[in-house]
Amino acid sequence: MKLILLVILFLFSTHCIISQPAIFSQLRQNDVNWGNVNIISQTNTEVLIEKHIQVNQKAKGVPGYRIQVYFGSGNDAKNQANKIRTDLRNAYPSFESYISYKEPFFKVKIGDFRTKLEAYKLFKLIQQSYPSAFIVEDIVSYENLP
Repeated sequence: MKLILLVILFLFSTHCIISQPAIFSQLRQNDVNWGNVNIISQTNTEVLIEKHIQVNQKAKGVPGYRIQVYFGSGNDAKNQANKIRTDLRNAYPSFESYISYKEPFFKVKIGDFRTKLEAYKLFKLIQQSYPSAFIVEDIVSYENLP
């Protein structure tokens, strides 16, 4: 049993050594425009960083916060959501607003914020017009972050 475990561990470690992550191999290249970079780390660290990069490249955004202004269902929910989104665009043109539909509810959210404190500033402004608004966790887009 120990022999099998050692063989598996050996194969995994040689695989890690052979398949260097792209970022580290680029840094190790001696380019005229770059200085010399000497990286001292375990191969496991490099594999973990490469996996982290791959996961983040697939993500459609980052965890953050938005203000949810409307949440409704029914026959007129779509029209009401569109009306509220139009009103938000006119009142707060510097913030992006979003409509989402997850059966049977339409939701209208505004803003892209990394922290709850950033969202709270806009929330206090919106709360005057929409007293039922509240801050929610959401995946926010990279491009719209302040």
